[in-house]
Amino acid sequence: MQLSCFYCGKHLTATAQQLGGEVVCPHCGNVVRLPDAEQVSQAQEQTSEAPAHHWLTDSISGFASLLFHMAIIFVLASVTCNYSSGQPEGEEVGIGELPSIKLADSGGDVLDTSEVEQSSETASLDELVADIEPPSSATSQMGEEVSLSQLLPSGAAGGGAGALSTIGGGGGAVGAGTTFMGVRAEGSRICIIADCSGSMEGAKLDYVKEEILEAVRSMSRESEFQIVFFNSQSVPYNMRGWRNPKRDLENVKRWLDTVSAQGGTMPVSAFEEAFKLAPAPDAIFFMTDGLFDDDVVGRVKALNVGGSNKSKIHAISFLDKQAAPLMRQIANDSGGSYRHVSAF
Repeated sequence: MQLSCFYCGKHLTATAQQLGGEVVCPHCGNVVRLPDAEQVSQAQEQTSEAPAHHWLTDSISGFASLLFHMAIIFVLASVTCNYSSGQPEGEEVGIGELPSIKLADSGGDVLDTSEVEQSSETASLDELVADIEPPSSATSQMGEEVSLSQLLPSGAAGGGAGALSTIGGGGGAVGAGTTFMGVRAEGSRICIIADCSGSMEGAKLDYVKEEILEAVRSMSRESEFQIVFFNSQSVPYNMRGWRNPKRDLENVKRWLDTVSAQGGTMPVSAFEEAFKLAPAPDAIFFMTDGLFDDDVVGRVKALNVGGSNKSKIHAISFLDKQAAPLMRQIANDSGGSYRHVSAF
């Protein structure tokens, strides 16, 4: 059946099963509450009586308007001014050219009933969906009229808030992602692999820790993260598996205080930890300030076995640019990006 959106006035197509629930207008994107079946039935009975009332009202109004305009024309046509005061006797005074009046402009035209304020006896279906509160901010994008039944995913036909939350896509990937050391990564599962070898001691490691905190803090509630430091071996976050950025933020702060700079630059074990995660990461940040063995490139590529869905590795060389060619190759092999950070 056809309904009209409270916000944009466009037609909505709804099934009988959707009555009494909420839908999203495909034209303006606003949430519209539909009337239940009983309200629709009552409105249809009342609307069926409205045409006779409108016809009678419009006919009387049009006829009265026509008589009124004809009377004005008759009076103006019959008036002659023959005042003697200030004028020689017999001199004719004209009142000027009579205005042109078109009968087609009279009130006898048929009115569009959608523009007339309706009484309580002739309430339309549009008023039955007008009891919802408009959202505080809404943008309107008009588009082709689409049946709502085609937009609802399977399992959402039952209506209600639960079904409504599935409209427009699912999962945390919409708008998910974060930024680390100036590099942006998209996806709902992000892993950060960071160097904590001996060369990172002092201000460099403190800076990287702050960047990690900011990356976790800026993630959406639906995103997940994991952190793995490395030196001569991997130094994983003390909570295994994918973690929630909002619930784990305070624990991440405490854990970062325990991470110190020591040992060599051997990142492979950290990548092994990252690729043990299930599901695999959507994206990996990999940063280092030093040079590592050439065979790391091939070993990382062999671990990233997701095919077309493999994890994108965003490689970042920090201050020291010796590893730039190797970092760039790791990024290219995965479809990721490379950046060198020369200062902080």
